[in-house]
Amino acid sequence: MAKKYVKSNSSKRSRNTRKQANRWVIGLIAAVVLIGMGAIALQQNQNIAKAEPVETSQDKSMGEIAAPVVVVEYGDYQCPACGRFASTVKPKIVEEFVKTGQVRFVFRSFQFIGEESQWAAEAAECANEQGKYWEYYEKVYSKQAGENAGAFRKEKLVQFAAEIGLQTESFNQCLASGKFTEKVKAETLEAQKLGLRSTPSLLVNGKLVEGGAQYEILSQKIREALAKSK
Repeated sequence: MAKKYVKSNSSKRSRNTRKQANRWVIGLIAAVVLIGMGAIALQQNQNIAKAEPVETSQDKSMGEIAAPVVVVEYGDYQCPACGRFASTVKPKIVEEFVKTGQVRFVFRSFQFIGEESQWAAEAAECANEQGKYWEYYEKVYSKQAGENAGAFRKEKLVQFAAEIGLQTESFNQCLASGKFTEKVKAETLEAQKLGLRSTPSLLVNGKLVEGGAQYEILSQKIREALAKSK
């Protein structure tokens, strides 16, 4: 007679133990997956938060450090539209918003027109070193005379420095040494990475303002940003 196979209690206990172990392993894997998904989501949220940072640099800026709104101009010193902005729109923005502590105004180089743009930007950095950046900014923009036609050759830039009362010997050494060549190129690269395509490009709290070289448009965007900051 054939023997009938009967499962023992010890065999059952062994299978139950294995099942419990499997469930524990599956639970552990699920927990690890959930933690990983949470970490990814957190990193994505952090990336989103970092996507449009407000410009906070104090370099080449005017106005209150803690102003709720930061306006950044990316400009080329040979750009005619930049010259018009510097002489017409910017003074109004400074009078209405910067002097009242509501806005900090920042300049960034976006020098793409040619060699003289680069030289002018380096000269402005040398003026900044002596604490007279904005005086030099205004002088250069007021002396535009065509693109790469000699208006901003180095001897002219030295002359501008003397006219606004800079220490010419220190200025000349600074400009001749190429001390700020890479800095100007780095800011220009920064503008390109931001996807800027023209000058002047105006950003309000990190966001590009289409048509920002016009006072009506720029001032409206500033007011909107001020309202959000309250």
